[in-house]
Amino acid sequence: MIWLVRLYPKGWRARYGDELEQLVRDLQPAGPRLALDLVRGAIGMHLQGIAMDTVRRRSILRTLAIAGVVWLGISVEILLSNVVFPSTGDDDTVPVLISYLCIFGAMFLAGFLAARAGAGRWMQIAAGALAGALIGLLSAATFAVVDNVWLDIVAQQPNKIDGFARSGAASMRDYINQGLIGVAVGLPLGLGFFGALFGLAGGLAGDRRAPDSAPRA
Repeated sequence: MIWLVRLYPKGWRARYGDELEQLVRDLQPAGPRLALDLVRGAIGMHLQGIAMDTVRRRSILRTLAIAGVVWLGISVEILLSNVVFPSTGDDDTVPVLISYLCIFGAMFLAGFLAARAGAGRWMQIAAGALAGALIGLLSAATFAVVDNVWLDIVAQQPNKIDGFARSGAASMRDYINQGLIGVAVGLPLGLGFFGALFGLAGGLAGDRRAPDSAPRA
């Protein structure tokens, strides 16, 4: 009857298989009831694994949707402030602050929704980190497109002019694209780090809102 233990998921057997096999040996000789219990337990573990996979997929899809919506909003703000209504000064503190508040809110929401869906703590953290990293990466891509397609407009910004004058770059385009390399690396990493923190906070808030939920992995 030991062979029935092989019906359990591989990951579960790696953690608890030896203990279950020893228990079956201790109960020998065993009747059909033990065999039925083993089969039912194996089915239950497989169903639990399927349920957790569904939770993970749902959490990832929600995180992608959240990141996409926030990125679209930020892209509109970047286009408006840099091309449609380009600023002649460096007074963009308020739009930047609002953008970051939206990003932090999205990270928190990703963790919160993951918790409400039944995801475990690490999945909640991962949801926030994924949201932050995606928003950072996509926003960097937006900056690259806007700065290169509308270079003649972007190049009129005072901070770009001052920076180019001190950079020693061969052209404004080279100066801007050199700066975008740091943005493309630093922004996803930085937002991913803060996303993990905000995802954790959102997950904790989501857990408190669902005290009757089952224990999570």
